[in-house]
Amino acid sequence: MGSMLIFICLAVLYGGLKIVLERRLAALDVLGTDGDLKDLAFANGCSVYDLFERANQDWHFSQNKIENDFKNYLNGGDIPGYVRLYIKSQPKNTFDRTYNKLIFSGGRPPYL
Repeated sequence: MGSMLIFICLAVLYGGLKIVLERRLAALDVLGTDGDLKDLAFANGCSVYDLFERANQDWHFSQNKIENDFKNYLNGGDIPGYVRLYIKSQPKNTFDRTYNKLIFSGGRPPYL
């Protein structure tokens, strides 16, 4: 009986600690443009390469340039200017990938 009570207390402590840390540390999880690029791809359900192609719709660069820019991004993390402009033009609510947004997309869960 005692070990079961200890297990239940540890489970409750873990759940509470997870909620508190997620609320406090989610705002500190800023990854910059590279993180925004990945978050935007996640939110749109597409790959990062697809975002490079979507960013090109306004600029009409050649397919070879897009592929080379994407290879440079993969090798060195260099994000070209036209992709940065595309990222900045997207709504800011599409960049949030916290557990709360993934599970409760309609708003805040009742315990927060």
